[in-house]
Amino acid sequence: MFTITVGLIGERNMTTGTLASREIAIGRDPTNDLVLDNGSVSRTHCRLVAIEGAAIVLDEGSKNGTWLNGRPVAHPSVLKFEDELVIGPYVLRVQSLVGRGLSAPQELGVRPYPGLAQEPGDSRENTVVSRGLSTLEERRQALRWLMLEQGPNPRFDDVLRTALKDSDLEVRMTAVLAAARLRARDVLPALQSSDLPTLLQEVDEPRERRFLEALWQGVIRYLQERRHPGDSVPGRDPLKPLWRLLAGDLEVTDPASMLLHSLTTALSMGKMPRELPPGVVQQDGRFLLERSGVPLRWIAPVEHLLGANPVRRVTSPGFFVAQVPVDRRLAKWVGNPQPTRVELDHEQVWLGSFKEAERLCEELSKIENAHIRLPSADEWEMAARGTDGRRYPWGNLPQEDWEECASPWGVEYLVGDVPEWTLEHETGTQLLRGGVEARTWVRHPVYEGEEEFAAALRFVIPGV
Repeated sequence: MFTITVGLIGERNMTTGTLASREIAIGRDPTNDLVLDNGSVSRTHCRLVAIEGAAIVLDEGSKNGTWLNGRPVAHPSVLKFEDELVIGPYVLRVQSLVGRGLSAPQELGVRPYPGLAQEPGDSRENTVVSRGLSTLEERRQALRWLMLEQGPNPRFDDVLRTALKDSDLEVRMTAVLAAARLRARDVLPALQSSDLPTLLQEVDEPRERRFLEALWQGVIRYLQERRHPGDSVPGRDPLKPLWRLLAGDLEVTDPASMLLHSLTTALSMGKMPRELPPGVVQQDGRFLLERSGVPLRWIAPVEHLLGANPVRRVTSPGFFVAQVPVDRRLAKWVGNPQPTRVELDHEQVWLGSFKEAERLCEELSKIENAHIRLPSADEWEMAARGTDGRRYPWGNLPQEDWEECASPWGVEYLVGDVPEWTLEHETGTQLLRGGVEARTWVRHPVYEGEEEFAAALRFVIPGV
């Protein structure tokens, strides 16, 4: 069920109402669920598909385009809470989504927007909160939301064909697996003609490259032969994780099964904090340290997949993490706090010892009147990895400009020249994370006597 606010661009009068359907068509034609009677709106302009509390926006080849937050919808896109959807002279915002238990369509009773039944109030328990995902990440997530559907859907075939031509390797591999999950046999010609093996040459690790190519060929064989996913060949079958995925009983235990899980699982971002700890403020939708203005990111109390072999399921306690490591200007400000906030320059400070990192946390805690400390290795990995168990902060496969890509939580500069200090608070073990090591699960212990490491500091603040 959608709760939607609709109005004309530039006018204050808006109409809010509900549409009790998992899929709604929007356009000029009276047969649409939501009718926008204007010449600049196509007969069937776009569709919204509700999938487990989220919505996918699909443009239906409209003449003037469907615009999401000022950008044309060229690919299926995830519509998030209060995103702005522009269709001709109309602006739409989805206020909330209710899950699969939907009632029958209600009477059309609101003019000039037929199809909306008015509903007082605004329940936000089932809304999808915008996290500022990049356009590329949104394309990947949209495909993963589609995989929650059961069986083939002809309207999604064009979406998959478009994704199989995407310039991003991970979007293509996600589309390959989506075709298998949705049993989309009509996209077989697009799968077979894809130049995916050429793109796979970007994968540096030969073993991983061979596995990805085998996945592509295995999906083609699966769709051609209409084989049951529970069937397996005698002996050692390298594609056993794929067959288990398609049978619905994939057990995530190692890097291969983790990769399949990550390519087919949408992010789960959890809820925003109900209360802020001392020293943390919210301003213009962002979390900041109150005095210095250092930007923070919230890691919600949801389950994460950590490690690689074996894989562990760990629930975040809910905490704030610095969006960027401590830089020169912040370190200088801590030594001489000023009334004005810090303008960060992102030039990381190399701290020559673990004790120096702890000291800086203590000094900043006093200034901000906050509980600021080093992250544990698990907290660092949660902030870098998101909830889908991805291999790198930016995803699972090579991509352009990866140095500039944030994690799903919006945490930046996790990979680069400088590793970061973490601490196992129960045992006192010091660990280095990130730096030149891009894999999110790798940990480098600092042994006794090895205190000359130069590493950066990215602090955390526990939630309330």
